[in-house]
Amino acid sequence: MEFFTRAIDFIDRIFQFFLIFFMVEITLVISIAVVSRYFMNAPIYWAEEVIRYSFVWATFLGAACAFRQGELVAMSVVLNALSDRNQKLARLLLEIIIGFFLVVTLVFGIQMAQVVAPQLTVSTRVSMAWLYGVVPVSCTFMLLCCIDNICGHVRSIMPVNKRRVP
Repeated sequence: MEFFTRAIDFIDRIFQFFLIFFMVEITLVISIAVVSRYFMNAPIYWAEEVIRYSFVWATFLGAACAFRQGELVAMSVVLNALSDRNQKLARLLLEIIIGFFLVVTLVFGIQMAQVVAPQLTVSTRVSMAWLYGVVPVSCTFMLLCCIDNICGHVRSIMPVNKRRVP
């Protein structure tokens, strides 16, 4: 199980790298587009499209990284009112519900990417599957994180069986 957790951490670092890449790329393309449009009077026709699609990828990858690190918004008022064991059970139940939602979203994300695959973007002439493909990518990663979290919750709930040494 430790290998699984380390693999997820490695994927998380890759996602963080791409997240940084997209943020830098968005900043550079916006800057170049503004200079080109207002100072050279020659707008870059593909800039808005690239920025929009990069922002979509950055949003989904950022959400996946935030999910892995437990940084998404949470309402913990109810959980804090519960006993320690009930908190653990409630967190396990929440992770199972989240996992179910991620599976449904993953399936529909794959279907949507397949449906839009023949369509090309207007400016860059790239398949729309590249844009919609971020949904299955991020949901797969979040599902792996969810499975890791469920295993951690189960381990924390289950009593540790210690063998007596005679």
